[in-house]
Amino acid sequence: MARRKSGPGIDAQPDTGPDFDPEWCERIRGKLVEWYETAHRDLPWRASRDPYRILVSETMLVQTTVTAVVPFFERFITRFPTIRDLANADEADVLKAWEGLGYYRRARQLHAAGQAIVRDHGGVIPDDPDALRALPGVGRYIAGAILSFAFNIPAPILEANTQRVMARWLAWPDDIKSTRSQARLWEAATRVVPTRDPATFNQAFMELGALVCIPRNPMCLTCPVATECRARELGLQDRLPVATPKAAPLEMSEAAIVVVENGRVLMLRRKPGVLWEGFWEFPTVHRDGPDPARRLIDGCVSTEATLEATMGLSLQVGPVVSSLNYVVTKHKVRMDVHFAIKDSGDLKPGPGHVEARWVDRDEFEQLTRSSATRRAVAALLKAGVLTSEGEWGVLAPRKSR
Repeated sequence: MARRKSGPGIDAQPDTGPDFDPEWCERIRGKLVEWYETAHRDLPWRASRDPYRILVSETMLVQTTVTAVVPFFERFITRFPTIRDLANADEADVLKAWEGLGYYRRARQLHAAGQAIVRDHGGVIPDDPDALRALPGVGRYIAGAILSFAFNIPAPILEANTQRVMARWLAWPDDIKSTRSQARLWEAATRVVPTRDPATFNQAFMELGALVCIPRNPMCLTCPVATECRARELGLQDRLPVATPKAAPLEMSEAAIVVVENGRVLMLRRKPGVLWEGFWEFPTVHRDGPDPARRLIDGCVSTEATLEATMGLSLQVGPVVSSLNYVVTKHKVRMDVHFAIKDSGDLKPGPGHVEARWVDRDEFEQLTRSSATRRAVAALLKAGVLTSEGEWGVLAPRKSR
C-alpha cells in the first residue's frame, strides 16, 4: 500500500500503529491502571456502578467540564433518584433541574431515554450495545461508558479527552474530526480496551486526558505512558491532534424588555421547534445580524412595533439600563436590557411563543428560564438597577433618589 503524506510532517497509514502490537497494549493498560489507582479524582458518579447514574453523568459531561457538572449531577439525582422517577416527570421539571447546564437538547433526550427504558425494558437499563444505542441521545461513546463502567463489558470509549490521547499515542496526523480519523481512533480504542476490568481502564483512559494529556502543553514529564507515546517520541505532542479551526461566531444584537406591573413581571414561553423551546424569557426583540431564534417579525421597523406584534401590548420602552454579551450555538450575541411601561393592549402570545403571562416573585423562580434571561437578570442585579425582597424579589426598576 502506498503511504500517503498527511498532517504535520508525518505519514498516515491506517493499518499500522502501536495498537497492533499486543505487548504495547499490555504496557499501556498496566501503566495506566497503576497510575489511576492513586491519581484519580473522587467524582460522585463513580461512587457506584449504577447504570442510571452513569447514563445521567455521561449525558451531562458531553461538551461540559467535570467541574461544571458535579453540582448539577448531585441536584439532578436528588430530584430524580431512579430511572422511573425521571421517566414519570414532566419535561418542564427535567429542564428546570437541568437549568444552567446548557445544551438542553441533552436533557430532553435523557428524559426520552428514561421513558423508553421504562416502556421497552421494564425500567432496567439494558446491557446490550444495540439496545443502548437505540435509546434517544445514546451514541457509541455513552453506550460504551455504560457497558464498561456499569457492566464491566470490554467496550471502547472515545470522547474529547480520549480521542486526543489516542491521536497522540498513534501520532495520528489527520484532522481528528474526519470520518477516516474517527474510524481509525475507534479501531485503536477497541483494540486497547482489555477484557479484564475494562471499567477501570476506561476510567483511567479518560482521567489521563482530563488531567495530564491536556489540549495545550500536555504534561508529558509526569505522564505514566509517555514512553509509549509516538507523538512524544517524534516531538509532536504540542502539534497533535490536528483539528480544523472553528468558524468565527456570527455577531448579532437583541433587546430584552423588562415590564413590571403591580409587582409582577411579564414573561413569554417559546413555542416548540425553536431555540430554547418551552423556556420562559423576557420579551426579546432581534435587532441586527442573523437571528437563531427567528424572532424577527416582518413589517415591524421598531422595537415597540415588534413588541406589540409579538404580544399585543403597547409599551413605552426606556433607555438601555444594562448590556451583556453571550454565546449561543454559533452566534455571539450582544443584548441590551431595557425597562418598559405598559400603555395599553391585551396580552397574548404572538409568533414564536405559546404562552404569555404576568408572574409574581415565587412563580418567576419556578419558571424554566432561558440562558439569556438568566444572564439579563444577573446583569441587572450587578448594575444595581433591580431591587430584592428576601432571597430573590420581584423585578422592579430601582427608585430614583
